[in-house]
Amino acid sequence: MNFDHLYIRDVEGERRIEAGALPLRVGTSSDSDLRLPGPGGGPVVLLDLLDGAPFAQPVGRDSEITVNGEPLVASRRLNDGDIFQFYGSRVVVSMAGERLSFDVQLEDSAYVTRPPEVETESEADAEEAIAPSAFRRAAETKAVEPEAERHILRWVVVGGLAVLAVAAWLLFTSKSIQFDVSPEEPDSLVIRGAWFELPLGDRVLLRKGEYTLEVSKAGYYDVSQSFVVDDEPSKTVSVELRRRPGEVTVSLFDAPDEEATVSIDGLHVGVAPFGPVELEPGAHTVEVRSERFLPFADAFEIEGLGQQNFVAVQLVPRWANVSVSSEPEGATILSGDEIVGTTPAVIELIEGKHSLSVVAEGFKAWDGTVIAEPNVPQSLPIIRLEAADARLRVNTIPRGANVTVDGRYRGQSPLTIDLAPGIDYTIGLSKAGYGSTTRQVRLASAASEQITVDLSARTGRVTVNVSPADAAVYVDGRIRGTGNTTLNLSSSPKRIEVRKDGYESWTRTVTPRPGYPQTLSARLRSNEAVAAAKIEREQETSEGHVLRRVEPGSFELGASRSEQGRRANEVIVPVTISKPFLIGVNEITNRQFAAFDPKHDSGSDISATMAGDNNPVANVTWSEAVQYCNWLSNKEGLTPVYKEEFGEWVAIRPFPNGYRLPTEAEWAWSLRYGGSAGAPRYPWGRDWPPRGDAGNYADQSADGLAPTLIPGYDDGFASTAPVGNFSKNAAGLADGGGNVAEWVNDWYSVPTPGQTRAVVDPLGPERGNTRVIRGSSWKHGGQTELRLSYRDHSAEARPDVGFRIARNLDE
Repeated sequence: MNFDHLYIRDVEGERRIEAGALPLRVGTSSDSDLRLPGPGGGPVVLLDLLDGAPFAQPVGRDSEITVNGEPLVASRRLNDGDIFQFYGSRVVVSMAGERLSFDVQLEDSAYVTRPPEVETESEADAEEAIAPSAFRRAAETKAVEPEAERHILRWVVVGGLAVLAVAAWLLFTSKSIQFDVSPEEPDSLVIRGAWFELPLGDRVLLRKGEYTLEVSKAGYYDVSQSFVVDDEPSKTVSVELRRRPGEVTVSLFDAPDEEATVSIDGLHVGVAPFGPVELEPGAHTVEVRSERFLPFADAFEIEGLGQQNFVAVQLVPRWANVSVSSEPEGATILSGDEIVGTTPAVIELIEGKHSLSVVAEGFKAWDGTVIAEPNVPQSLPIIRLEAADARLRVNTIPRGANVTVDGRYRGQSPLTIDLAPGIDYTIGLSKAGYGSTTRQVRLASAASEQITVDLSARTGRVTVNVSPADAAVYVDGRIRGTGNTTLNLSSSPKRIEVRKDGYESWTRTVTPRPGYPQTLSARLRSNEAVAAAKIEREQETSEGHVLRRVEPGSFELGASRSEQGRRANEVIVPVTISKPFLIGVNEITNRQFAAFDPKHDSGSDISATMAGDNNPVANVTWSEAVQYCNWLSNKEGLTPVYKEEFGEWVAIRPFPNGYRLPTEAEWAWSLRYGGSAGAPRYPWGRDWPPRGDAGNYADQSADGLAPTLIPGYDDGFASTAPVGNFSKNAAGLADGGGNVAEWVNDWYSVPTPGQTRAVVDPLGPERGNTRVIRGSSWKHGGQTELRLSYRDHSAEARPDVGFRIARNLDE
């Protein structure tokens, strides 16, 4: 209810009070708006409106005013019929429609003047009794102060009371809010959107509404958090500040000459010294490896808060310093076939067992075994060489043959060796591409003899069939025949070349094998055919693989740090592919791989469809993938790209013309960029989530098989799908995302940030622990993994990793 006007009715009649003149001061002083008789000299109660309703507020603690017979000790709302009493005077509250009235009744007031009690002698005397004098309003009393001063004072008091009323209204209608910030004592706490804000100790009074709390503290991420103040009288707003990452730098004491690689949390990150690199707060592990040092591993704690952390590593040598001295000095020290020093000397021996020989001309050789422990120096007893009683001069045809005495290497011919007299020795002679042979010798005391051995070349028969028939055959640059030619060649690597004017030359390297004839077929292509082949877009292998030509270009590996989902190993590196190449349109299928390994199973125990003939092969190691490439190269008479060294398959550099895995740069240029400038974020475009036909990813049908599913997405395949079942990219290649992730040729590493000069035809590191995997698979459902810039790595086979083949273009 809203009251437009207030009315006061007393002995003087009725007068109207404007709402703007509130609050009304009720009291005994001359400046009271409603004056009542009684003791004191000031207002005793204030009358005002709050939210359209009247209320009364006592003034002073000792007010004698009552409402409906009860003392008025605190503010209270007024209702129709309420009665104020003050020393017998009464004020009655009346509410009718939009009219609010206060009726003043002074009849029972203890301060109204009454006639004295006297004895009456007659009726006339009684009529002359003194009548009570009526209470007069203060406005009618004579002002002591000038009228202008009274007017100004009145407005000052009215203004002050209005301010107090507004403040009281704000206090009564505001809510108490407490902010619980962890950790405590932030540097800044700001409330956005508050027009009224009153701090009270650890709380703040706020009006109802929506607000934004901004909190900052050094070492923590800033927080901007919305909250709502509703009808609850009080609430607590909790804010949890998250620590910023810390930075770690890995350094070495006495850095070795050899490269030392650094891995953090099992992920290879670079070469020591390395850093700084950002790490989230918590426990981490660091490993440092160098070829000639023992591996280092340790755990450390990152507090975060943007602080710098330093890990200083002292690598322990894997070798031992071994002191070797002899009488006489100046003897040659051999470890196996390698000369490692001259006595006296301190030599370095890698941990393990070593065969040492100490040799001096005119003395018998000393042979011994030394076991080296890492970083544990040792000193051999002085080696006293005995004078040789006999000397043997060894000559061979051709020169440069390896000479051994009883199986121990002594050098290359021609060579003079000292032998003890009266002992039977076996002299071994060998040279690559020639026969190996032995001779038995026994020398008399002080004898000096020599032997000359003609090492017959070990030969193998090589037949070269050529087309056209009049093409010339060259061996190591020398012409050896025209047309089909059969040659007996020594068993050392030979470069066979077939040439004819107007045709592209044909070249192979072959090692003849005695007793195993070999046949090579050289079909030359005319220059016109070569030119035509260079513009062919697709080629097909003997096993039905379709490879597509991709033109050279420049682009960037990696992704911007601002890209959502970007990982730390996606460092931006500018790259240029300088030559066109061929890459498989589809991933290798189970049927194609079965021709190489009929027993392979891609994962039928996971899902029966994974073994489908036209589904991509999976569960293959990197080594199995490159062996398949070599098998296909041999089948088509191409030079294999991979060779086995010490039980490990490695790529020959530069790549021969055989089939291989694409490099990481080739994969990114053809599958991510589509062979042209500008790359989408995801295989299907830049928007999330994927459309219904985007590819074979972790959809609803993969529930129970994949760790993360794309909500609401269904591609119809629980695991792998037949290759090429979904749309191809701009380069005409299928399944660059989804189906199976793919092995590429490169060792895995994290590039050094900040490169600005383009790397031309990068092949990756020359060594490492794991191989790079590119692309997403049927098990991936997160935005991070489905991005085309996502990089993974492994050393083991996985049910969601396969491969596609690539090859250099014939030039």
